[in-house]
Formats: sequence, C-alpha cells, structure tokens
Amino acid sequence: MSQVLPVADNDRRVLRCWHEWQIDGRDRQIILCVETDLELCPERTGFDRQQLDDLIDYATQLMRASSAPVDAIRIVPSKFDS
Repeated sequence: MSQVLPVADNDRRVLRCWHEWQIDGRDRQIILCVETDLELCPERTGFDRQQLDDLIDYATQLMRASSAPVDAIRIVPSKFDS
C-alpha cells in the first residue's frame, strides 16, 4: 500500500514523494519514497554528487517532518527518464 504525498521541489529535483509499507511477517516498516529525475549512477554522464547530497538532506527533512514514523528512505529514478 502506498500514499502519495503532494510534494514537488524543483530546486532539489523531487518529482513525487509517497509512503510504502514493507511487511515481513509481523514486522512492518514505513518507507518514504522520493522520485527524482537526477542521475543516480555515478558512472553515467550527468551525475552530480552535490545535487544527490542535497536531495538526501531534503528527503531526511521530509522523513523527520512526517506524521507517520518513517523507518527508511528510498530514492527512485523517474520512470520517465530515458
């Protein structure tokens, strides 16, 4: 199950954010997913470590501000990237 959060931050290249539940037996974790159009692979052209660090800092702020207890952050590439 996921819950889409109404967040778009073009300065940090955040496209969407949502919560996902990861369930393993009786254990449940809430994952904050942050979609971005940033290049996430260091070996590829366009990768910028500082932009990625800024995105991670922003995602951490979102995690701390969330009303739900978030256990982890997952940064995912935009499904529209080529």
